[in-house]
Amino acid sequence: MVARSRMGGPWSRAQRVARAFQDVGHEVMLAWGDDGNCVDPIAPTLEIPVPSPLGLPEAIARHTFPLASRLGLMGRKPVRSFEEVLWLTGALNERYTRAAVDMLRSHMRATRPDVVYSEFSLAAVITARAEGIPCVGSASEPTTAAYASNPRNSAGIRRLLHEMGMPAPASSLTIFEGMRRRFIPSCPTLEPRAGERAVYCGFLDEPSALTGMPRDCALVYLGAGSVPAGVAVRAGRELAEVLGCDVYVAGAPEATQVSDGHTVTCAPRFDVAELLPRARVFVHHGGQNSMMDALSYEVPQVIVPGRVFERQFNAEAVENARCGLTVRASQPALIARTARTLVDEPALASGIRGVRAELCSLGGGARIVREVEELVG
Repeated sequence: MVARSRMGGPWSRAQRVARAFQDVGHEVMLAWGDDGNCVDPIAPTLEIPVPSPLGLPEAIARHTFPLASRLGLMGRKPVRSFEEVLWLTGALNERYTRAAVDMLRSHMRATRPDVVYSEFSLAAVITARAEGIPCVGSASEPTTAAYASNPRNSAGIRRLLHEMGMPAPASSLTIFEGMRRRFIPSCPTLEPRAGERAVYCGFLDEPSALTGMPRDCALVYLGAGSVPAGVAVRAGRELAEVLGCDVYVAGAPEATQVSDGHTVTCAPRFDVAELLPRARVFVHHGGQNSMMDALSYEVPQVIVPGRVFERQFNAEAVENARCGLTVRASQPALIARTARTLVDEPALASGIRGVRAELCSLGGGARIVREVEELVG
């Protein structure tokens, strides 16, 4: 999945899946786009078009969409289904989909891959089906049509499928459900209703061993575009005061502040593998990667999901599994008080160890490889 907005999760998952296939000797080609998220590919690449948000002209979208994200304007609009995400990013635009399908089709006809893996790319699923190539891919319960959909956003996709002589379901999300295998990087405790042809695979990479390092800091990442960076920084200051520790705020301009004698360090990004082993709490937006990172290091989570359906789903799952708490409003003082409650009452995060063990038992990227090898023989 490529998009003009900042969403590093799909690319990082694609890289991990590609590495799992490479590790056992398979050749891999990564389809990528010049969207600012696709960097440092670990395999040969095929460049594909990048959708323009809302299907706007490129010259307009390239400037207005990043500005809206920086100001936090995107967080003011409720996003109720994954179909709306695809529409907002431009992935349901008919002109874009035709261009992506044409490019992928040319490549598939020339190379005849054994299998296509889709990281939520409709164009990849459509093209693979048209060319008779087995298609598998990433999945999750909140991205199914049964969970939530908005079919009126998919009229252009339906027209294209009709022209190609293929079934044209009301919702574009139904296309993903037709993949031969749907791999969920989660577990039944967190996503109990997986749907047909779904395979839980837990952590894509085997988590690092827990080191027993002192828990002496907190980490904050409130996403890109949903919450203004200034709110995240203020939350960092409040956390430093309430928890009495240093705080690292990702997704904000580089800066260092002092709050109640503790350092609040801000930067566009941090290496979470270095910080989470030390973290007393991880405050984040409810993205899949952030949630799984926290679980892999057994860090209690405070999730601020905003008005996005998938993040709300993840927040509810984490709270129900007793791995953290949810904050419905992006208010720095409220976030800090919730983090203090989570630290002071260990029972609220008593499920972390069990959920981590469940995720570790499901096979990860190696499970994906085994399932695909069996599928294609």
